[in-house]
Amino acid sequence: MPAPSQAISQAFRCFDEVARRGSVRKAAESLHLTPAAVNQQVLNLEAQVGVPLFDRVPRGMQLTVAGEILVAAVRRSQRDYDNALSQVEDLRALRRGHVNLGVSHASAEYVVPEAIETVMASHPGLSYSVRTGTGETLLRWVANGEVDVAYCLRRPPPPGVEEVRAWPQRLGAVTAPDHPLARGGRPLRLRDCLDHPLVLMTPDMELRVMADRIDARLQRQARPLVETGSVPLLRRLVARGEAVGFLVPDTVVQDVDAGRLAWTALEDAGARLHSCLYQRAGYTTAVAMGTFLEALEAAVERIRARFDRQQHPSLGDFAT
Repeated sequence: MPAPSQAISQAFRCFDEVARRGSVRKAAESLHLTPAAVNQQVLNLEAQVGVPLFDRVPRGMQLTVAGEILVAAVRRSQRDYDNALSQVEDLRALRRGHVNLGVSHASAEYVVPEAIETVMASHPGLSYSVRTGTGETLLRWVANGEVDVAYCLRRPPPPGVEEVRAWPQRLGAVTAPDHPLARGGRPLRLRDCLDHPLVLMTPDMELRVMADRIDARLQRQARPLVETGSVPLLRRLVARGEAVGFLVPDTVVQDVDAGRLAWTALEDAGARLHSCLYQRAGYTTAVAMGTFLEALEAAVERIRARFDRQQHPSLGDFAT
């Protein structure tokens, strides 16, 4: 990852590093300064602002509410400056650049690696930071300037964050290829799955929330065989037995292609959702990020088109 520029003042750098490390001593070690120098910079900044930015506690330094507001602004300012420098560099040639991205855990398995590999083939000089989290966490990172762009299922964005692109998704039943639901040949609804053992995402995961909204009986009556926050675990358990799970296509495409799983679209109205790109309002996309997003869009569209082309609900017999 490229070293950050030194645009922000020494006081802001010391303040930000203390906030990250929770300690003046650790911040001083990171910045190659003395603890006294770092502490003085923080005191000077607090005097300028007029309120304490940290609570001094036995375990270290904890941001006050005012400190949290200021550190978010400092990080946004630094990221905006770095983005401007990146775009100036990009004007010469797309030989360098950095992509700072937040994605869901499942998207980091198939879709994002495919996009990165595509860009690496034509622009090997780009570097990447990919952080994973829940949708709520990802959008908070965008708002705070910790990532430039987030890719996740649609949700209301916080203030200062906007949706810039959306792709239709469909929730589907994931089964072993020889499962009765994969051989049904008729429209499948979530209620048709409730008599089978279920492997479900945990209630805090977006895919589980979507499934619960489709049919309230999933919450009231269904007793899952397994609840997990891991998509790979869900896929593995479903592939080896009679259980049913619920996932979107871009989390199962490779397993479907390899014949390890079948995916059958749910026809319930609530099974239609969107994956979206989010960025900070007013953010100007750097050339490096724009190049990556083109590859990401192509990867998402390829998966959607391949699944949409199916003449039958089950994708277990898909052939390229």
